[in-house]
Amino acid sequence: MNIWLTLTIMVVVGAFIGGLTNLIAIKMLFRPFNTLYIGKFRVPFTPGLIPKRRHQLAVQLGETVTKHLLTAEGVQGKINDSAFREEIVDWVQSEVKRFLRSEITINELLKKDFGIDDVQGRIQTTTEKWIENRMKQLLDANNEKGIKDVLPEKFILAGEKKIPEAADWLIKKGMIYLESAEGKKALTTGIDAFLMDKGMLVNMVSMFFGNVSLAEKVQPELLKFLRHENTRDTLINVLEQEYKVFMEKRMNEAISLMNVPDLTAGLAKEITLQLPVEEYLNTPLSTWADAIECWVVEDLTPKAVSAGMNIFVERLDVLLEKMHLAKIVEEQVETFSLERLEEIIISIANTELKMITWLGALLGGIIGLFQGILVLFL
Repeated sequence: MNIWLTLTIMVVVGAFIGGLTNLIAIKMLFRPFNTLYIGKFRVPFTPGLIPKRRHQLAVQLGETVTKHLLTAEGVQGKINDSAFREEIVDWVQSEVKRFLRSEITINELLKKDFGIDDVQGRIQTTTEKWIENRMKQLLDANNEKGIKDVLPEKFILAGEKKIPEAADWLIKKGMIYLESAEGKKALTTGIDAFLMDKGMLVNMVSMFFGNVSLAEKVQPELLKFLRHENTRDTLINVLEQEYKVFMEKRMNEAISLMNVPDLTAGLAKEITLQLPVEEYLNTPLSTWADAIECWVVEDLTPKAVSAGMNIFVERLDVLLEKMHLAKIVEEQVETFSLERLEEIIISIANTELKMITWLGALLGGIIGLFQGILVLFL
């Protein structure tokens, strides 16, 4: 046989064998994906290297990520970077602005994002109960103190200033009652009851007034008495004295005169009903934007973001430990599709894998050439 033909055949066969061997080796990294059997006997080298060592690979990747890639020190360094912090603050500020300028109401927000229904009822119930409990605590804590020592001085002075108005109100109500038909009837009944057991005195009074009712004589005099300035001054003095006496009483004495549970519950309920809860809950956030946007965005947001990041950095070690990142990576690798993994690796290293195949062919051809030369010399 021609020597050159022999060398050529040896080189081609060697190159084919070298290239095919490398190609098979590359394919055996992934395939077959499952163990193959011939009867009861397992086919050697099945499954492929990566499917066979999938669990060990997942464990090693998990440990590598947590020990060398995603470490607490690395994350802390990134978070503490001033440029990164400024970027986060800018992003949060833009999101807060967008949120404040939206037409959503607090009621809709709580219902949509937090699943809270009947927000108004919950707020009113909670507020009412809180006010009632605070009032009870205040009363219990000041049982042995004088009323004047518990109430604010402004409140006491305001009460004193209202005494003349109270006296005028009482006199006015008394005059209206005496001039009414009901008042006249009550006055007549009272005079008759007083004189009923007086015997001769009743007859003498009746003879003196003739057919005119005694009540009709008394009523104008009582009205004159109420209109007189001395009556007003006397009533004011009496109210002032009683007000001072009341202020000197201890809280427990004053409380004993009232039904405190009903009083505190009633006051708490009335105060709560006066709060504009419904109005605030159903007002769009954009309505408040002009009043609070500058403060919230420019002042509050940077401080909140900084405080949040500092807390996150301080607790990062514990957080990463609680997240069990190594286990997460392991589980993700375990469930990742081998077909998809093969596609990713081949798409990334396609050129290099082809070069490895051609390198095998080149080496096989060189080996075939040397074999041919040896055969010729032997």
